[in-house]
Parts: sequence; C-alpha cells; structure tokens
Amino acid sequence: MLFRLLVAVMNWERTLRFAIDAFIRRRGMTRTAFGEAALGDPSFVASLALGRSPQLNTADRVLDFMGLEPMGPVFRREVEAFLAVTRVKSSEFGRGVTGSPSFVTQLRHGASPRLSTVDKARAWMRKHSSEAEWRAVRAALSGHEAQPQGNGNGDHAMADNSHHYMNTREVAALLGLSPRTLDRYRVSGDGPAFHKFGNRVRYLRADVEAWASKRRRQSTSDDGFSQDAP
Repeated sequence: MLFRLLVAVMNWERTLRFAIDAFIRRRGMTRTAFGEAALGDPSFVASLALGRSPQLNTADRVLDFMGLEPMGPVFRREVEAFLAVTRVKSSEFGRGVTGSPSFVTQLRHGASPRLSTVDKARAWMRKHSSEAEWRAVRAALSGHEAQPQGNGNGDHAMADNSHHYMNTREVAALLGLSPRTLDRYRVSGDGPAFHKFGNRVRYLRADVEAWASKRRRQSTSDDGFSQDAP
C-alpha cells in the first residue's frame, strides 16, 4: 500500500530508489548483490545514485524482482485516462512532453521511455488538467468510473477495474487458488488468459472474472454444459 501511495504522489525515479533502498535494508543485501540478482548488473544501484535514469521496462523488471506492482501499466493507463478525460489530442501531448507528436503512438506500441521522461509526462499532465479533471484521472486509475468522453483522436480511457492488471499472487488470492496452481494452468491452458511483458506475467481482471464466471454451478450435479431452456 505504501508503494502504491508513493507511485501516486511522488517522482517515480525517487520512488524507485526509495523502494530499492528499503528492500536492500530489509534483506541485508549489498547494492552490487541486488543489481546482480535483479538485472544481472552489479553496478545498477550505483548508477542510479549517480543520476542514471533507467528505462521504464528496466524499472518494471526491478519492481517485479522485489514483488511490487510494475509502473509501466500504471503509466499507460494514466496517459489514456488523461487523454480521455481532458480531450487533449495525443499529438499535442507528445509535442508537449518530448517534442514528438508520435510519443503516445510509440508508447501504445510498446516503447519504453526513461523514468525521467515518464516523470516529465506526469508533471505535464498535472499542469494541463484542472483539479476536477485530475480527480477524474485518479478515479479512473483507482477502478472507478471517470465519465470520460472520446476526443475524436482515437484516445480512450481505461476507466474501470476490468482493465486493471494483476500479478499471479493477486489472482491466486482473488480466486482462492495457490500461485503454483496458476503456474500449472498457464502450461496446460486451463486457467485465465494472461499477458507476458518481458519475463513478467500479468492478468487482466476482466479475463480472470470471465474465466471464473464460466465455472459457475447451480448444484454439485451441474457439469457446466447444460443451459437454461429458452
């Protein structure tokens, strides 16, 4: 919960360093050992201290190693919610943040900006939205209806929790299964649909709920194949 709060209110570069420092202290690790274990790069933490800004997908690999929620999906949802709520054109947003009108298009196709660029984008969004609009953006990220309007530029908000990405532990807790069972299901194809972001596995809540609804039974004799008469 503390990490999610920091992600919501703090500069993400500082948040990442804070999370790493806390993890290292808690585990009694050295900085070089952490970098080697998380990324195969023993100099990673030292380079952060010297001002290096990692790419978003690199930060997500580190967060995944620490068992924390990745920033990438959060940032992408935040951008989409901002565009939908404020009706700012994606090209205008891109020019304002990086000088490139195609920034959002590249982001949607998997581009991984540096955290310094992400922080710049988040500051730009806050500056160019009213208090009410920003509350609507935050509500969308919290899984509540933000009542967005399309901006005519192909921009749509992810405004409900059906678009919330969940890790294996969260899905296991929701379904009352063990993470190991979900691991087996991914191999056998018996479980919910999932996504792969690098070496990370994530589930859309909508996919999990759809999978669970297919297993609804009326009685112990219900095999799940019978249907109500018309």
